[in-house]
Amino acid sequence: MSLLQRRALVSVAVTLAGLLAVVLVAGQYVVRKHLWANERLEEIDPRYARLLGLRDAGAELEEGLKQARAAVPRLGYTADRDAAQVGNDLQQVARRALQTAGLTVTSSQVLPPRAEAGFERLSVSLQAEGALSGVQLALAALQAEARPRMVFDTVVLQSTGRFAEDGTPIVSCRLTVAVPRLQS
Repeated sequence: MSLLQRRALVSVAVTLAGLLAVVLVAGQYVVRKHLWANERLEEIDPRYARLLGLRDAGAELEEGLKQARAAVPRLGYTADRDAAQVGNDLQQVARRALQTAGLTVTSSQVLPPRAEAGFERLSVSLQAEGALSGVQLALAALQAEARPRMVFDTVVLQSTGRFAEDGTPIVSCRLTVAVPRLQS
């Protein structure tokens, strides 16, 4: 082989090696980008599926939100009601229920509100005396008729040693009732 042919062969080989190196570097870049894109897709896929689920369940979520907002007045007071006014209303309702059941209310006090997970717990402490059957009637009336629903924090009954005309024992009753109010 002549020198000229050898040089031509070397230059062709070097050129092909250079092209092969460029193709390998470009291929490696493409493979790395492909792997990176697959990782990102695996990260994004669950988020995207959740978003699609939320979009598809939008009407159901809106309906659930409407139902929850409609349930708040049954379960507690809204934040636009003043806590002091709610406490006074609760006190009047509880006193009226005890008196209607034939009990004598000896004291009642609106207690300071307590914060609980997005709500304020507004409480009233009452002390009354009367027949045990009257206490049962009062507790049932408070539980059944009060809106929003009242919760009994404490109910303490203590015998006075006396009996009513119908033979029912007369008891002293201390109770604390509470209602929730959304915090503002």
